[in-house]
Amino acid sequence: MADKENYWNYAQIGLELAVAVLAGFWGGYQLDKKLGTGPWLMLAGAAAGMAGGFYLVVRELFPKDGGSVDK
Repeated sequence: MADKENYWNYAQIGLELAVAVLAGFWGGYQLDKKLGTGPWLMLAGAAAGMAGGFYLVVRELFPKDGGSVDK
């Protein structure tokens, strides 16, 4: 049973990354529609979402307290 819980922890980390990228992409897309700036804000939003998502991944995989991924 512990193995399945560990898989869910890793799946959660992957979903956090995907949601962060998609949220940044969507926010940039909406701003591009509103401001008429082409794909630039969409790309910047996706890049910001990717950076935020990687931050979340690193925070989950390497906690400051020295704990492990197994919670």
